[in-house]
Formats: sequence, C-alpha cells, structure tokens
Amino acid sequence: MKRICWLLICLTALSTGQPASFGPRASASMDGFQNVVLSPAVADNLALMFGNFDTELVLCLEGERRGADLYITDFRMPHILTSETGRVQAASCKPNRRTVGTWHNHPPSGLSLANASPEAHARNCYLSRTDISDFQRRHGALVSIVSCAPRTYAYWKHSDVDSIASDIALLLPPPGQLVQTQLWEDPRATALTQARER
Repeated sequence: MKRICWLLICLTALSTGQPASFGPRASASMDGFQNVVLSPAVADNLALMFGNFDTELVLCLEGERRGADLYITDFRMPHILTSETGRVQAASCKPNRRTVGTWHNHPPSGLSLANASPEAHARNCYLSRTDISDFQRRHGALVSIVSCAPRTYAYWKHSDVDSIASDIALLLPPPGQLVQTQLWEDPRATALTQARER
C-alpha cells in the first residue's frame, strides 16, 4: 500500500511540476492563436524603450489567450549580459505560468526615425539566423516579437520557424504578422500615467 501511495505522489508531482503555459505540451495547446495583441500599457512602454535605446534589448513576455488572440499583458527584463547595436545577450527567461515568449528590438542603424517611411522601418523587422535558432530551441516559448520602430513590430510563431532550413540568414514576417500599434491617449491622463491596461 505504501508503494502505491508513493507511486501516486511521484506521478502527481511529475504531472504538475511544469507551469501550465510553458513547455512543449502547453505550447501545442496554445500555438493555435491567430494574432498577437499588445495591451496598451505594453505597447506604450515598448515604444518608449525603443525610442530611448540605440542598442538591442531583450524582454520576457507574459500573457494569456483571449479567444483567437495571444494577448501580451506584461513583460520582465532578464539580466542583460551584453547590449550592442546589432546584438544582445541575456539570461534566459524564467518560466512561469504566464511566460509566452520574448521581445527584442532592432534599433535603426543609420536610419532617422523621424524621416523614414513605414516601409523603411518594416525592412528592419526580421529574425536573424541567431534569432531563428534561439526561438527553435525554446519549445516553451509561443512567440518571438521584434520591434523595428516605436510602434511597429513583427511576430513569429513556432509554425513559422520550425521548418526553416539552417542556412536561412534572415526571416521576414509572415503575411499579416507585421503590426503597427496606435498611441493610447486619455485626455485626463498626464504624461506619467498614460500607460495602462485595456
């Protein structure tokens, strides 16, 4: 009887040891989303960071499924090891029940944000070979997002990268996965209180 109890305890511990939204099985259950949507607070803060950093950063994204959308509600910054114009190294995102993927920026090298067309910004939204390999290794991550302008980003799901050959140097966004967000303004809000949840 004791052996059966210990066996049940071990099986229960193994089945509940991994957070619900992290890992291959959870990824398969959540990868069916159609769109990625940033909450207004996240969109505003990413735009602010993009406009104030000329080196690459990486963030750990948190979110949830809302109907057909993967809704990004928050982010955490991991320990950044190096941050340069075309490269960033950071500690891995700590998995929890809300971790859904990563974000990083592609600062405009030699491109003036004020004078560049939306098309010029969009050409900077891609996954590099390093980005592709990193995302392919992170089976628990549902999405990889790259910002190429303060309010322009692209996203990739695992189904977009899993069959990519190892010699592909860069991967442009799939159709419909290059997004421009709008500024969420509240006339009653001050400049310090405009970031908020929808």
